[in-house]
Amino acid sequence: MNDFQAGNLIRKLRKENNLTMVNFARELGLSQPSLSRIESGNQEITLSLLEKVCTVFNISLSEFIHMLEDNSRLQRIEFSEDDKVATEEELDIILSEVFATLSFDQKKGFYALLLPYIKD
Repeated sequence: MNDFQAGNLIRKLRKENNLTMVNFARELGLSQPSLSRIESGNQEITLSLLEKVCTVFNISLSEFIHMLEDNSRLQRIEFSEDDKVATEEELDIILSEVFATLSFDQKKGFYALLLPYIKD
């Protein structure tokens, strides 16, 4: 399991459930800085913590892993000219899902990165 991807998914679930970082950290028995490190992928997630996360969101561990696999589809896309339309459509969907998990500052950074490629 990739800590960065798992952290992003935890952040996404927390926001979808309208939980603040402080309240969610308290429910997990963590400090807010620890949760921040987990959500950013800078701290390893233990199995026991992952079980607590799943309990808070009322999902099973297998559901979490399935969601994690769905979020990592971008890494498995093979870009081939033969299937350009399907690949482009899939990429659009995946990028939309990725953008939904980004913070405002991350979106600004990504926009700055793409700026040279944007056509007028």
